[in-house]
Amino acid sequence: MTNRLFITLDFTEDVLAKLIEIRKEIYDDTTLRWEPIEKLHLTLKFLGDVNISMIDEIKSSLDFISGECKEVFSNFTQFGIFYKFKKPSILWIGIEKTEELEFLHLTVNREINKLGFQSEKRSFKPHLTLLRLKGKESLSKIKELTNLKLSGLKFRTSKISLMKSELSPTGSVYKNLYSNNLIQQGG
Repeated sequence: MTNRLFITLDFTEDVLAKLIEIRKEIYDDTTLRWEPIEKLHLTLKFLGDVNISMIDEIKSSLDFISGECKEVFSNFTQFGIFYKFKKPSILWIGIEKTEELEFLHLTVNREINKLGFQSEKRSFKPHLTLLRLKGKESLSKIKELTNLKLSGLKFRTSKISLMKSELSPTGSVYKNLYSNNLIQQGG
């Protein structure tokens, strides 16, 4: 039996609430299916369909990573759009690559690769997915978001998690299988 798994860096609810507040100031459309607050995270490593017999090994790797990596201090940089077949597909918000975040990403990949998972071929572009575009959105409003210069959206986060994605008729549902905290820093 397999589970669709991924490893995330999680954010506190107050940080996520601030993001949603900024988004609503510019594009407050409740008819759109915005990603719910419980699904907002930074994916550090997508594992894919994984045999459940490997979950304990992955948890052990997360414990090791938590003892090696410091919590992340960073900030949100800008809104952007990912395209698929030249059509807008995802509205995201970017995260500044800091030394701690880069080290965490590299450590996750190194440790998970030891378990037989493939390295990611794309370069690391830290972001949170806010909206999966279906073509009914106002592209002018989306462009307003992408033109917005963000300032003062700093955050601190220390929780990494092993997440499971289950598909349902209404979309995917995420379930936390395991979490651990990174090394705390002063400040």
